[in-house]
Amino acid sequence: MSALLEQEQGLRVQQSGWFIYANRGMLDTDCIVTARRIPLFAVMPDRERGPVGLVGLGLMGRGIATCLIAHGYSVVGVDPGAGPRKKATTHVAGALHDLRARKRLSAASLRGWESRFQLGASVEALKNCWLVLECIPEDLQSKRTLYKALEQVVSARTIIASNTSSLPITLLQQGQIHPRRFVGMHWGEPAQILHYLEIIPGKQTSPAVLRAAERFGLSCGKEPTILKQDIRGFLSNRLMYAMIREACHLVECGIADIETVDRSFRNDIGWWATLAGPFRWMDLTGIPAYAAVMEGLLPELSNSTDVPDLMRKMTKSNAHGIQNQRGFYNYTRKSAQEWERRWVEFTYDIEQVVKRHQA
Repeated sequence: MSALLEQEQGLRVQQSGWFIYANRGMLDTDCIVTARRIPLFAVMPDRERGPVGLVGLGLMGRGIATCLIAHGYSVVGVDPGAGPRKKATTHVAGALHDLRARKRLSAASLRGWESRFQLGASVEALKNCWLVLECIPEDLQSKRTLYKALEQVVSARTIIASNTSSLPITLLQQGQIHPRRFVGMHWGEPAQILHYLEIIPGKQTSPAVLRAAERFGLSCGKEPTILKQDIRGFLSNRLMYAMIREACHLVECGIADIETVDRSFRNDIGWWATLAGPFRWMDLTGIPAYAAVMEGLLPELSNSTDVPDLMRKMTKSNAHGIQNQRGFYNYTRKSAQEWERRWVEFTYDIEQVVKRHQA
């Protein structure tokens, strides 16, 4: 077992409203548990590794914090706004209580969880973190600014992971002092329930960092998907946005309205997609038929590179969906909360279905 430790100064840096932090880094510490090589930090995260840092406590940051705490990690969250920090505390408390009520967590495992979730806007509160998970808004320049500030104060061995949904990790690495420690870790929401996690290497990402990211994901109850190379949007988002583009195209062309498109999708693709991905589905239903359909259909699918007019109209009207009760459908505050509750319940139900039908 080899340990790579480097202690650095605790400094306080402020860039674009974000306080960045210093920490200790450790990449290659392994041990054998039940005949399977997993990282030491997956076994004893609090005693051996220290807390995990989160920069950005929006929807995804709060969900990831819940997941980490539920799996025994200590978390230190940084956000420049008092509002997001307060909301994060409320969200994590409620989500952990829900996990306990569903007998997903024992009372003993949650005892004193508050002491494992620290919040702040300054670097001093985060100086002992060994891993940085960045969850700030999807803007390339903002992320680069954050990383440049971060690299001024952290060890060269500190892992920096981005929860970006689409930005190539290679772009995020460019111009950084230690690009090899950057990696993409794309989480799903609700993070404490889903098994989804995409791990993306940039062109300069160290193999050791990639392995550490995978092991970390496993320790958080995920089934990590490891991409072989960097690409914008990664896997799941490229599939999803191709579908969304065609859905918008069908509505804009007057083929069907929004509700009809949603209903058709739910009753077909939504019915089998949890059991099988597209390639397994073609195996199950006959490959030659799909090849024949592709010949005539593919030339007629939308291949527009512009944001659909429908999406531009929605964003121009400040529609955020259930967050502000303005979306493709009409919501009241009560109905928006009910849809959010249904989404969580559905996610738990789907998890049980997956467990019954695992290959």
